[in-house]
Amino acid sequence: MQITEVTDSFSLECVVPFFQPIMDLENNTVWSYECLARLVNLHDNTYLPSQFLFLVERQHTVAQLTETIFKRSASYFRDINMAWNINVSLSDMTDSETHQFFRSQLGDYPNPNRVSVEITAQNALADLQSFSRFAEMCADYGVKIIIDHFDLTKENVEKVFSLPVAAIKVQGSLFESDGPDTTNSELIALLISASKKNDVILIAERIEQRETLTKVRELGLKYAQGFYFSQPKANVD
Repeated sequence: MQITEVTDSFSLECVVPFFQPIMDLENNTVWSYECLARLVNLHDNTYLPSQFLFLVERQHTVAQLTETIFKRSASYFRDINMAWNINVSLSDMTDSETHQFFRSQLGDYPNPNRVSVEITAQNALADLQSFSRFAEMCADYGVKIIIDHFDLTKENVEKVFSLPVAAIKVQGSLFESDGPDTTNSELIALLISASKKNDVILIAERIEQRETLTKVRELGLKYAQGFYFSQPKANVD
């Protein structure tokens, strides 16, 4: 639901990163943090991007939103030895000025290989030429690419694993079924096999129930994220 009480006074200065851990299941430790944009108004009410992104688009400041979250996340983790990542849009991936922004920030950042960017599978595959240029820029600094919103189909497995990516996020609900759906089981087996063959990390996301986590562990996945572990917070523990 879109918000109305901040429409007139909306500013990117009010948008801050909240941090949600991605867990290392083998060691029961935080492996990385996803930095998620949140709008905090003058009354300390917090809003999701789905509630305020229309304001960003209305002001034509999508690139500035990405820059704001990157700068604030980079500042937060600058002296903390922890991996972190932000989400980038299709326009971020294709915009040369955004590329230049990343280069200017990463060139002066300690251990930029702690940084990753998340791109949806749809956006990565929408413009392979632009994705390739963006991936080359990331590789120059050791920045890793994570694929999000991955639809589990044989075609997608083949396409995405042909890209230079470090990790793929898959919804935990895909691993829950114990029924006779052999197609889903075969696709999961194909996904896990392809991840091992290509040395790509699989992250089970949206883990909310212990039962889902148990199934993920049984399948040998080593990383997971979701409300079962923690909701996004303004500070890391």
